[in-house]
Amino acid sequence: MSAQQRHFGGDRSRLELYRDLVYGDTGSLPGFLGFELYSLFLTGLGGALGFAGRGLALPRFLRSSGGALNIGRGVTIRQPGRVSLGRKVILDDYSVIDYRSTGKESVGGITLDDHVLVGRNSLIVAKGGTIHLKRAVNISSCCRIATQSSVEIDESVLIAAYVYIGPGNHQIDDLSRPIIEQEMDVRGGVKIGANSWIGAHSTILDGVRIGRDVIIGAHSLVRDDIPDRAIAVGTPARVIRYRGETSNV
Repeated sequence: MSAQQRHFGGDRSRLELYRDLVYGDTGSLPGFLGFELYSLFLTGLGGALGFAGRGLALPRFLRSSGGALNIGRGVTIRQPGRVSLGRKVILDDYSVIDYRSTGKESVGGITLDDHVLVGRNSLIVAKGGTIHLKRAVNISSCCRIATQSSVEIDESVLIAAYVYIGPGNHQIDDLSRPIIEQEMDVRGGVKIGANSWIGAHSTILDGVRIGRDVIIGAHSLVRDDIPDRAIAVGTPARVIRYRGETSNV
């Protein structure tokens, strides 16, 4: 079933559909109304007043917060009751933290540990799954991290601009249905080890495990596991050497 079918199916009112998409089922009606006021008056407010107001008000709606949040202008957070932000998290202007219910009991969520930075126009999307960005992960602008299972990025990982992590593929063999309506081929999520660097415009497919201290070259397509300390480049990515060793290339 496609996202459109899940969202617009049945006989729910437009208000119920909106509340399910934006606020979810983890809070009360007063909480939903409060989050509406936050979105209306603070999300787009510029200057120091908007910056301070968002940092003070947003923790009231989150699953948990470590405080001292730095929330830019135009940041979108959907289903805040499924989102946990650590201390001194930075969400730059127009970034998106988006948890989406899948029509079944949802137990996942999005967790950003202390000092995580999400760059401008980047999207973190969990479709009923779990995303965990550990301490001091740095995500540059215009990235997309999305999953229907899990993404775990260990501490101090650097992710350059325009990186796509976690995309799955639709099954394609049932010609009687459009591809968008066929089930996803979910392969167990993505895990990236600590202190790694993912180069610009790279794609890391669902099911991949990347070790710690790894470098993925720009414009690479990673579809297989990469071991610790490896430098991998290309489409598909292959290991060309290991950090700390002399290059023979």
